[in-house]
Amino acid sequence: MSQALLERHRPLLRYDRQYDYRVAAVEGVVENAGNLLRTRSGEVIARSAGDPALTLELLHGYPDGITPDDRDCLCLAPDCLGDARRMEGEERCAGRIYGRAVEDGGRTWLQYWLWLYYNPKNLFGFGKHEGDWEMIQFGLGADGEVELATYAQHDSGEARARDEIEFAERDGGLHPVVYVAPHSHASYFESGTHPYPVGIDHPYGDGPEGLLPVVPFGDWVDWPGRWGNSERVIARRIGNGPPSPSRQQPKWDRPAGFHAKIRRRRFRSLLGRALHWVGGLTYPRPPQLEARFDGHLCTVSYRLESSFWRRARHLYLTAHDGERVLASRTVRGAGAEGDEVLRLPFEPAEPAVWGSTFNALRQRSDLTRA
Repeated sequence: MSQALLERHRPLLRYDRQYDYRVAAVEGVVENAGNLLRTRSGEVIARSAGDPALTLELLHGYPDGITPDDRDCLCLAPDCLGDARRMEGEERCAGRIYGRAVEDGGRTWLQYWLWLYYNPKNLFGFGKHEGDWEMIQFGLGADGEVELATYAQHDSGEARARDEIEFAERDGGLHPVVYVAPHSHASYFESGTHPYPVGIDHPYGDGPEGLLPVVPFGDWVDWPGRWGNSERVIARRIGNGPPSPSRQQPKWDRPAGFHAKIRRRRFRSLLGRALHWVGGLTYPRPPQLEARFDGHLCTVSYRLESSFWRRARHLYLTAHDGERVLASRTVRGAGAEGDEVLRLPFEPAEPAVWGSTFNALRQRSDLTRA
């Protein structure tokens, strides 16, 4: 019954068109070449394809009688973006959601945990980290329908009732819509500008959708370590990999309490809309693009149009195979026109190029498809 409910109410994820890191399977973190598990002191416990081999099963049964510690961490190979893009096309590592049903506060809560391979969100260069666990949950009414929703955002979140949730009809059912913010992966109820105490998220939701399969957790969910390298952490907090879902309280054990703690930030929502409207006056103009594909190479010719108030400073290009991002290029201080060559991992079957510009305020233009 729990699995049927989880499938019935699974969320519809909406990503940004040019963003790379999307919800994935945890198999990638143990099977990707170069990844390893180590202690805080630097001792390597296991490696992918090593001896012993790093596996999900090993996380709840260390070799040689070693006791797992909350200071242990999984470490990713250096090409996080390239690895994440490649694994997106591999069935075993492709996107899925980890779900569970919990009874708390007199109702059933459906929790959906999302794993993302890397989190590049930072403030002045601080805060990005390997691995990212995000969570959304729905409280069901007596009729088995979604009555409440809690979307986690950074260390906080936002809570709403059913009549304030956007639903979309897919596969013969209604599914709550989640806008996944690029870089931070925070979950939002609508697209637009969303300020928080030390920054701004701006999910556009103008890219692919994800109505992903829901699978149960394995025993690895109780592993006490961190899902990302903690070697460069500041003050034991900034830049740390996330703990396992079962180690994230009160989300895991007290979903009703977590929902009660997170109140709808009406003022913040209104502030975001105001910022979005005011910001629209200075958004840079979108680029003009032409693209040529030749095997593993993609050549993009661009032209930028700027005015005093709508001046483009940087150009961002992404080459795609259908919905997948294969390569990207940030052209900082882009000139009025020029050519850029992107190298592709393989020749795309459905080639496309998308481009956008950014100004000094980090505002993004509308998208252009070559």
